Amino acid sequence: MPRLLEPFHNRANRLADMAQPVILAMGTAGLTGGAMAALALVTDRAIHSRASAR
Repeated sequence: MPRLLEPFHNRANRLADMAQPVILAMGTAGLTGGAMAALALVTDRAIHSRASAR
């Protein structure tokens, strides 16, 4: 790697190492939130279909 780009590469690697846990946590939170929303929709539809069946 050219000497000119090495400092940028080193900084980018350090920044990526610091940001990785945050990115992973946000992705996990997004998946968890999405799963919870989907479960809520399914539950809501089941409750409404049971109520209308009565």
